[in-house]
Amino acid sequence: MRFMVSTKGGDVTAWRASDNFAVTYRQALLDWAASDRNGSAENIFSGSLAALAQSAEAHRSFHGQLDSLCAEGASAPPAERLKELTIEYYDALYRHMDRFHSAPAFYQKSMDFVKVLSVAIMAHATEQLGVSARNLPKMALVALGPAGRCEYSPFCQLQALLVYNEVTASQRQTIDRFCEIVHTEFEAIGLAIDPVITPRNPEWRGSIAEWRHRCDEGLSTATKDSLIAVLRLADQYHLASDERIARELKETTITSLRKSRTAQANLVGRLDSLSNGLGIMGRLKLERHGAERGLFRLLDHGLLPLSAALSALALIKMSDATSSCERILDFLERRELDVDLAEKLLTTWHSLHELRLQHEQLFSFTDHGNHPLLLNPGELTIEQRHSLNTALAAVSAIQQHVAIIFSGTEA
Repeated sequence: MRFMVSTKGGDVTAWRASDNFAVTYRQALLDWAASDRNGSAENIFSGSLAALAQSAEAHRSFHGQLDSLCAEGASAPPAERLKELTIEYYDALYRHMDRFHSAPAFYQKSMDFVKVLSVAIMAHATEQLGVSARNLPKMALVALGPAGRCEYSPFCQLQALLVYNEVTASQRQTIDRFCEIVHTEFEAIGLAIDPVITPRNPEWRGSIAEWRHRCDEGLSTATKDSLIAVLRLADQYHLASDERIARELKETTITSLRKSRTAQANLVGRLDSLSNGLGIMGRLKLERHGAERGLFRLLDHGLLPLSAALSALALIKMSDATSSCERILDFLERRELDVDLAEKLLTTWHSLHELRLQHEQLFSFTDHGNHPLLLNPGELTIEQRHSLNTALAAVSAIQQHVAIIFSGTEA
């Protein structure tokens, strides 16, 4: 069942998409029963009820297992056990995805677990510091990139920063050791943490005042590299420790980005340069050379331009929503998108992320760093090919929409 713009509120039975699904499902059963020549309509209906009951039980079982693993992770066991829990957790989560095809459920549970891991790892780092931990200020670990948009899977690098209250010189030494331990622990449990965008790098940790200075300096310098670095702050999600500090960081940096037409122009310009994956006559743009010949880059041609467009529009229109789906619904409510485009974008988000997660299921979690998002069109079903082409056309539409919206704002 697709997630449509009518899905407001927590009661799934009140969603228009639920009604549509129920009608379609009922008609499919009636057609199946009518076409059965053995006259076993009753068996068809009873079998359908049994299958629904089995699915409901499987869903409850998966969630019970995931919640149990989260609970054990929250007790901050040793790194060796955290690694085992991580493997078990994502193994169950990908099996849930394989059965229920729900990208939103995958990402929600994935982010829940990453938050649990972050709290446990920061607790380990504090413990390893011993008495020196008394020098640590109040701080917060904040995700950027895919995790900053609540779209984290273990097959993408975790990008994160650290923000804290004002500190003394002696406290900085303790923070340095703390950040080194945090980075090492993330690696030890098997997650791929970005080698640059990490609290271990002094450029990605600092006080609120330091982050404000970096942001202002990056915007005033306005070089290509400085703007790219600052614009990474457009997607932020609090992972662990002091939520107030994380909220203050987000308010401070996002306010600066919203005031900077130069930064927005850079983001929109880079967005415009991204391919939507469709070539002449609507054909997929495939790799032409080497071992990747004939394959399609899902990240470069689909996921990246879609997320970049929504991030850019969120800055331009001052949306406080975090995830891509929340942003689309927020744009719709504020009439920045019409119903037709909003529904196309939600469907596009689901199609692209389902393809992503299905592709990731083919590989081992422990070998997640060696598998780029390359799809073989010959291995896709006709329905998947159609959905992909439709999704890429919608990506092109939102790219153009953002460019028009930006050009219409005051210079």
